[in-house]
This record gives sequence, C-alpha cells and structure tokens, in this order.
Amino acid sequence: MARHPASVSSVLALASACPTLAAVAPSDNEIGYRYSHYQEADAPANRVASGSTERYQIDIHQLHWRQVIAEQWQLQAAASLESMSGASALQTYRNDAGQSEVIMSGASIEERRTDGRISISRFFDEGTLSAGYYQSQENDYAARAVNVSGELELNQAHTVLSAGYSLSNDTLNPSDANGIAQREAADGETKQTRDMYVGVSQILNRYEVIQLTLAQRYSDGYLSDPYRSIDVRPQERLGSSISLLYRFYMAPWNGAWHWDYRYYKDDWEVASHTLEGRWLQQLTDHVRWRIALRGYQQSEAEFYSLAATRETSFQSSDARLSAYGALTASLGLDLGLDDVTVSIDWSQYESREQWGPARNDADEAPSLVNYQLLSLGLLYRY
Repeated sequence: MARHPASVSSVLALASACPTLAAVAPSDNEIGYRYSHYQEADAPANRVASGSTERYQIDIHQLHWRQVIAEQWQLQAAASLESMSGASALQTYRNDAGQSEVIMSGASIEERRTDGRISISRFFDEGTLSAGYYQSQENDYAARAVNVSGELELNQAHTVLSAGYSLSNDTLNPSDANGIAQREAADGETKQTRDMYVGVSQILNRYEVIQLTLAQRYSDGYLSDPYRSIDVRPQERLGSSISLLYRFYMAPWNGAWHWDYRYYKDDWEVASHTLEGRWLQQLTDHVRWRIALRGYQQSEAEFYSLAATRETSFQSSDARLSAYGALTASLGLDLGLDDVTVSIDWSQYESREQWGPARNDADEAPSLVNYQLLSLGLLYRY
C-alpha cells in the first residue's frame, strides 16, 4: 500500500492555526459541519510504467464547536473523518529514452483517518492565552500534538503582538510490510516536529490592516517515505518562513481585498514563494461571495533525483520535493439566514514543472498532483 497525500482536513482547517489580527473576546457560541470532496486528476497514462492511473479521491466530514464559558473563557473542539481510496506514486525515474516514468500503486487502497482537537482560551482586557491538544489516527500513522499561543494588545488595540509554539510526535506503522525491507525498517519509527511563530499586526486606519509573521519548523526522526522504492532523506529538517498579510476594505464597493505573501527556506535547499489575492464582496446583508487566486513556486531539494538506482547518501523522487509551480483558483458563496450560514466553496489546483524556477528546462514530474475540492458547510450561531 502507498502512502496517501497530506491530510485534506488539515488543509481545510489551516486557518484555525494562524495568528489572528486582534484578540477579541467571543460573543457568540457556534456549531458547524462541513462536507468536502477531494478528487485528484488521473496520472498521465503515457508516463505510468505500472500500476493504476487513478489517483486519490477523499470524502471529508468535519464538525466543530465553540462555546463561551463564564464570559472570558472559550472552549473549542473539532473532529474530522476522511475516507479515501485510489493510487499514489511509488517511484519516479528517468528511462533509457530520457523520459520520466512513474510506478504507481494499485487502485485498491482504501483507508480512513480520524482526528480530533480541543483548545481552551482565556480572554483578558489586553490579550489572550490559549492551549490545545490534537490527535489523529489512521491504519499506518498516529499523531499527537500540543500547542500554546498568546496575543497582547498595545496602542489602544491598534497593535497586536502574537506568539505560539506547538510540539507533535508521530509514529509510523507501514501497512503490507512483510518482506519489504524499507517498510519493515520504518515500523515503530517516530517523527517529532516543533513549530513556533511570532507576529505583529497593525491597524493602519479604519480601512487597512497589515500583519507580519516569522515562523520556524524543526523536524527530526524518520522523515523518509517508507512506501517509495528509493527514498532516504536526512533525519533533520529546519525551515523558516516570513509572511506578510494585508487587508483593505473598500467602502464604496462594500468589499475587501485580502493579500497574503509567504517566503519559505529550509536546509534541504527547498525555497518557495506563495502569493494569494482574495476579493470578498458583500452583495446584501445576507449574501457574500468570494474569489481567490493563489500562486506557488518552489525549488527542488538538494537530494531530489530521478535516477533508477541509489546514487547518493540521500535520494528521493517525491514530486513534492521537485522544482515546480502551482496555481489555485477558488470561488465561494456565503448565505446568511438568521442564525444559520450556508457556505459553498470550490477550488481547482493545477501544478506544472514548467511553472517552477527551471521553466522549460525542468525535468518531467508525472506524479505532480492536480485536483478539485468542493465543500458545503453549515454554521449555526446561538
């Protein structure tokens, strides 16, 4: 069995882990549900040497709950269930004709993944303190994490300082490991990840807000992919990023621009740029639509290789470590009906080697992923 992509529910919940623009005490309780369907495009048939061309489809169910307790306390809980099936890339190599080919797994992979998280926050007159716990489980992987964060308001709440730290510990238990040395060697191995960030946000005027965040991630332990034929990575990875966020409300149009930029660099020689622009338009008191375009580009890891045999101490043909670029287009609609909000979201993600820093000189990476994501959410405030 091959290792499936990164958790889609984690991607959908990413915003909840980001520092906020202001430490505002909650006024509403809420409970919400979201269903999402993730569908990857088939792998190119003329580049698949063996295995299935059908890639992953994932159904995601998410629940979240937020409750104010004693006015200044807030409790939050969330859970998700992912049901997935499809094939993933086991190895990519350059054949004798100089073309890139990919060996895929069979299409019979079916897995489930569950996760849950809980957090509690204490709101003060000039700040917030929060702490949380996260746990996920699937048949071949378990993860646990704890996190703490805080915000401090200055300058009559026009300036907000934020900081956070999280620690996770993951355990591998590869499936179908009998007789496959790399999977057997990975059984029981662990990976630890430490994340930290500091940020500052500033209200410029009644229409504009800007935020700067510095973040660092350090991972150590088993960082290779046990399902790939040749995949040996360093046991440590240190990455740093700087993010700039800008919000501009345009009163004449009753809409807002959201701009986000992020630069990332790590000691595997992966460097990336991410730029996203989003427009939010309030049509009526009850209807709002959203449109976004996100661009991404990264350089390849120093040990990325399409060699068919082991050549160096570290080597991987994982397309996520290659040089490539990607574009994501998104549309969304929110309908507010008294205390209930209905949200519909659609995204299309496309990635290409030629969109990366190497342009037309880039090696083919037939295991790069293209996908669609469709979501329907219900939110009830009480």
